[in-house]
Amino acid sequence: MNLRNSLAFSIIFCCQFYICSAQEKLVKVGGHQVNVLVKNLKNRKPGQPVLVFENGMGVGLGSWRTVIDELSKTAAVLAYDRQGEGNSEKIYELPTPKHIAGRLHALLKQLHIAPPYVLVGHSMGGVYVRAFAGHYPSEVAAMVFVDPADFTETKEDWNQIFKTIGVPENKLDQVSPQRYNVTSKPDSARYGPWSERHVLAQLRWTDFAEINSLPVPQVPILFFIGGKFEVPVAQQSKVYDHKRFFEVRTNVNIERWKKFIYSSSKGGSLVYLSNSGHFVQNDDARLVTGNIKLLLERLVTN
Repeated sequence: MNLRNSLAFSIIFCCQFYICSAQEKLVKVGGHQVNVLVKNLKNRKPGQPVLVFENGMGVGLGSWRTVIDELSKTAAVLAYDRQGEGNSEKIYELPTPKHIAGRLHALLKQLHIAPPYVLVGHSMGGVYVRAFAGHYPSEVAAMVFVDPADFTETKEDWNQIFKTIGVPENKLDQVSPQRYNVTSKPDSARYGPWSERHVLAQLRWTDFAEINSLPVPQVPILFFIGGKFEVPVAQQSKVYDHKRFFEVRTNVNIERWKKFIYSSSKGGSLVYLSNSGHFVQNDDARLVTGNIKLLLERLVTN
């Protein structure tokens, strides 16, 4: 690349970055600053669903950059950073599902974004999507889960995976020592992700009792599941076959997610992407946006 082309590329990149950054803004909700990104709201038609994004643990709204621009051509979009994530202010309270659902609901009211909402959650964001939908079922038009933390899993389900791959019962405590208990002290510098890990551990210990007590809205449900094994060799378990564990767990999770889809009278679909990792929206953005657009079309026509 010559100097002129390099300069042109740099200018274009900087302009694009500036435009994206300029679309973000801080909004005060409950006395705390929340970083939000809103797109295409002015062109929203009455009753048209708004796409509301929940990020994964420890990442900001930038994790949706690969899909938001394209989807905002079709629908209004809201993405935001949860407390202590991205550019949002820290709140030294545990981000329980009920707490986050209430915070998001207050944010939507503050921005005058009326329902219905199509909720899209990645990883831990999937847990929060399920919680919001359970607390405000009449405001939800559909739920989209992108490789979510499995809120349908029990401790027995988890242990059975290891039994299936041949891990002796007396070694089960060794294979996931911090799954149900975050032993590290509170991290004030990174309180957002630390507190979410703590909440997730508590939810797992109770077999997601808080989530399971909530109603399932009778709306379409869409899952995207990444099937690519991504754990680096240096981080793989020395106790069991890590890749085999991933394969078995993915298969049993899919069976439970299918049952969850059937719990809604509106049904839904599950898309398995064998070449995509945990960040499915980055690895196959076109497929993700295409399926969400199709979902939106069906919501409008039905």
